[in-house]
Formats: sequence, C-alpha cells, structure tokens
Amino acid sequence: MESKVMPEGLLECARAMKPRLRERAAKVEQERIVGQDTISDFREAGFFKILQPKEYGGYELSPSLLTDIIFEVASACGSSGWTLAVLALHQWEVKHLPVQGLEDIWGADREVLLSSAYAPTGQVEPAEGGFLLTGEWPYSSGCDHAEWAIVGGIRPPRAEGDQPTPCGFFVPRSDYEIIDDWKVMGLAGTGSKRLKMEKVFVPEHRHHPIFGAAPTPPADFDPIYKIPFVLIFGEMLAAAAQGMARGILDQYIERNQSRLGAFDRSKYADNPDVHRYIAETEYAIRSARAMSHANQQAAYDAANEGVEQPVIDKARHLWEMAKSVHGCTEAASRLYSISGAHTIFEGDSLQRAFRDMQSATTHMAFNFNGYARNYGGMHMGHPNTLNLI
Repeated sequence: MESKVMPEGLLECARAMKPRLRERAAKVEQERIVGQDTISDFREAGFFKILQPKEYGGYELSPSLLTDIIFEVASACGSSGWTLAVLALHQWEVKHLPVQGLEDIWGADREVLLSSAYAPTGQVEPAEGGFLLTGEWPYSSGCDHAEWAIVGGIRPPRAEGDQPTPCGFFVPRSDYEIIDDWKVMGLAGTGSKRLKMEKVFVPEHRHHPIFGAAPTPPADFDPIYKIPFVLIFGEMLAAAAQGMARGILDQYIERNQSRLGAFDRSKYADNPDVHRYIAETEYAIRSARAMSHANQQAAYDAANEGVEQPVIDKARHLWEMAKSVHGCTEAASRLYSISGAHTIFEGDSLQRAFRDMQSATTHMAFNFNGYARNYGGMHMGHPNTLNLI
C-alpha cells in the first residue's frame, strides 16, 4: 500500500482540527447537520480518500488509521465523528462494484460522497437489466452531503435452490427524496434522515451482496478491500463511540482541575472517587482502542495472506467490538454521574457528549447481547447464528 501521503500527517491534522470542531459542536446539534465548513475541512485534509481506491484518486491506506482519525474527531464532536465514519467508509465499499458501477459514481467526479441506509426496509423487484426499488430507508447519516446513497435490500432468489441475498443498491441523489424526520436526543448533528423511493431503477452493475453474502474479492485487490464488510463497518462506528467517551473524559478533567465543592469547598481534584472514575474511564478507552487495533491487524493479516479467518475469530471480533463500546459507555457514564447538576442545562457540552455516546450504543453494530450469545455458544459447540459473517 505505497502512498505519498504520510499517515502521521493525517492523524496530526485530525488532532489540530479538534478545537474548531468543539466550537462548532453546539451549532451542529442545533441545526441537526454537520456544517459544510467541517465537511470541507475533512475533504481538504484528505480523510475521504483514505480508503478510496488509488485508480480513482484515493490513498488506499490502512482502515486502522481511519479509525484513529475518527476517534480524534468524535472526541471533539460526536456527530462530526459519526458522519466522517459513515461517509469515509463508503469510499471503501464502492470498490466492490463492477467497473461500470465505479465509473457511474466516480467517472466524472472523484470527490463524490455516499451515504447509506442498510436496513432492508424497502422492496426490491427484479427488472430487465436490474431492479426496481420502492419504499423508505431510515437512518441515512450524512445524507445531505452525499451525491449517492447505498440502500439495503433483499435480492430475490435468481434460480431454483438460491437463497434471498442481502445486497447494497447504489442510487444517485436525483432518484430519491430526503425526508427530514431526524429529531432525536443524541447524535442530532448526523442528520440521519429517511430516504424515499418509488419504482427507482438500479442497474445490475450498481448492486453487490453485503455482510455474510459477499463473495470473495478478486485476488488482485489490495488486502484492505478483502477484509469482511461487517468488520470494517463496525470498527468505524466503534471508533466514533469510543471517541465520544474520550471527549467526556477530556472535558471532565478540564472542568474539574480547580473546581470546588459548593458546600464544603473541597477540591474535586483531591477526591479519591474522582480519581478512580477517571482511571476506570481511561482504562476502558485505552483497552478498547488496543483491542480494536489488534483485531483490525488480525483481519488485515488474514486478507494479506489470502486466507479467510475462522468464523469463531470473526464472531469474537464482533463481540469484543460491541463489548468495548459498551465498556467505554459504562465507564464514561459513571464519570458523568459525578459531573454536577450544572450539566443538566440545555447547551452543556458535556451533556451533549453524554447523549451522543448513549445514542451511539443503540446501533445494531453494537448488538452486545446477540454477539455475546453467538460467540459464547460457539465455544459450547453451537453453530454460528449471525448471517453478518
């Protein structure tokens, strides 16, 4: 994966961006969308090119690098980090289309971005040369900044003995309506609105199987494009959630360095419970990031060697990813619980980070109980029950 772009420079750029992202966070929440100024910052920094194929102007760098950048961004603004995760991830996914699909999307403009809504809530009807899509697809984060959308659907069996296949269908902005129904308690700035379509034609070359149904990528693909979709997808969102916990920790420490108790005038900085909660939160976050790096490296190594990871290893990866996010959330929530009554006022930045983090954990990528049951059950001789892997 040779590149003239230095990964260290991209990460430092993300860290340098944090002060202005913090300044914009309140406006992002109020307007329920990440501002164009932030999207332009991401674009100019090259963040959207990290996973984009080289033949279309991208860098083809490590997914792990992108998760580190998302982590830093989300620590300053949860909605900005989540939006970056989603929009930058899809540059990876486009690579898995036939050449004509790539040309449709990037042939005229290599800066094009894509949002998504993977839940198969709409109808997919076979048609001559492709498919007709009808329905509504919720939760399309960053859709206002995207020229295309990837929506999930179940492709009907094509021959006797075939199974219905979960697929991603690529649709241009001109073919769908954005319904502004995103009025939520957290991650409001992601603008994760609903997409609506009516008999929209999608040609054969603009769809591909996803999750566990995805075929083995061609041998000449760079190893980053051979990592299973669900692992790439989950780690991007996990980095954002972990970054939100980091943001709570950073703000808490900054606020309470010189804070005094309202009644006894004792220093918060001298409170042993504060010390313990800070240590536990720091441990949860650092452990989560270390586990993420290790699991991503294992997935990359398998892809680089041309072998498929054992299903139980992929099941463990999903479980540990979900567990790490919930662990960060629990630790940061305990810290928030001793942050003081002033954080309940509207507009408080620590409260915003807390709400964003709690909202992130509701995503299906962090299916804590389901992943635990599956992974634990496999140790007891039960088969894998997740069609994601």
